[in-house]
Amino acid sequence: MQAEIIPVLWPYILKSLVGLAITGIGALMLYPVRYVKREWKSIKDAVASTHAELVKQRENCLSTLQNQGDAQITLLTKMADTLDGVRLDFKEHRAYVQGLVQSPKARVKR
Repeated sequence: MQAEIIPVLWPYILKSLVGLAITGIGALMLYPVRYVKREWKSIKDAVASTHAELVKQRENCLSTLQNQGDAQITLLTKMADTLDGVRLDFKEHRAYVQGLVQSPKARVKR
């Protein structure tokens, strides 16, 4: 009785073996696609993390510049006041030197 079962089941066994072979070949063909997809995802994650880091650095830089901006404005105001005083002193000094240069000199005869 077993001899009669094998010829009856042989087409089903053959179909399952062919199906397994095709599945194996398909898996081998899709392996590079899965590998590329995994690498693409890792590259995208690296780019996203780099972008997030750059955004954070830019925000830190801008907040630092904003905080330093107030201090720079006060320092520039002090410097402008100081330079105004220096300019007035220089103006007085220049007028004094011009007065010396333009004053008539007494000629001494030898």
